[in-house]
Amino acid sequence: MRHCHTVFLTAYGTEVLLMRQDVSAIDAIGRTAFAVAALRAAEHRRTDRLFSDPWAEQFLRAAGEVLGPPEATEDFAALMRTQAAVRTRFFDDHLVGATERGVRQVVLVASGMDSRPWRLHWPEATTVFDLDQAPVLRFKDEAMEGRVAHTAATRRAVAADLREDWASCLHAAGFRDDRPTAWLLEGILYALNEKAAEGLLADLTRLSAPGSTLAFDHFEVGPSLRAATDRLGADLSRLWQSGPTDPAAWLSRHGWQPEVRELANVAACFGRTPHHAYDAGPGAEGHSWLAVAIRPPAPATG
Repeated sequence: MRHCHTVFLTAYGTEVLLMRQDVSAIDAIGRTAFAVAALRAAEHRRTDRLFSDPWAEQFLRAAGEVLGPPEATEDFAALMRTQAAVRTRFFDDHLVGATERGVRQVVLVASGMDSRPWRLHWPEATTVFDLDQAPVLRFKDEAMEGRVAHTAATRRAVAADLREDWASCLHAAGFRDDRPTAWLLEGILYALNEKAAEGLLADLTRLSAPGSTLAFDHFEVGPSLRAATDRLGADLSRLWQSGPTDPAAWLSRHGWQPEVRELANVAACFGRTPHHAYDAGPGAEGHSWLAVAIRPPAPATG
């Protein structure tokens, strides 16, 4: 059965008292978004921050003690701090660049606590489809209610499960597959096995007009990350899957023109150094990739 729900939010609001919200309906994969929000909130507090995200702290305050005791999260934060900051800025630049080149549809797939619909400076007439499971979007909508400043973009919250017919939900929200789209898969591929990753990219490709772009991050799980997630809990550790083991080949098989970069190289451009598990040095435990791709025009026939 397909479950869809579309919410059209106004772009104006005034400051209201933030109330604690119930997160019990959000599953394990959905709760990882609060860990990302914590990392973004920490980056926002830095004087040399790579981006501004005033909403991340708000999501955390609304959720309460969802992350558990600090001593259980220290190793995970140390591993992911630079990765989260660099990928956020990298994707910010990519998405804004795509819309400045004329793309007017943006889809945040499994968006979690992503505040990009509100915090980025979108061109006029941009539509941002904020797609995630219903409990995640409900939490985010309630946390943001009455606190959103003017934005040129239209946000359309699309409640859908990637394991079901999410494409129909997206179409019901006004998505046009005959227009170029900027897709973002941030922090999701690690939770898919290779078969599921193939299916997801096949769906995205089917929905992508020529000129569409796709951006994502992905990384290999090494001993340090596995130990850190084990400390956070067995449910979180079990989420880590293989995803696509060769991102460039994965994209090329589906007709995309890829550019895949190592996190360490991108981080260096921003004056940051990742955890040694994903640095370029001898202590590296695996790859950490940041990738963008474009959907080229179909070959001429006849």
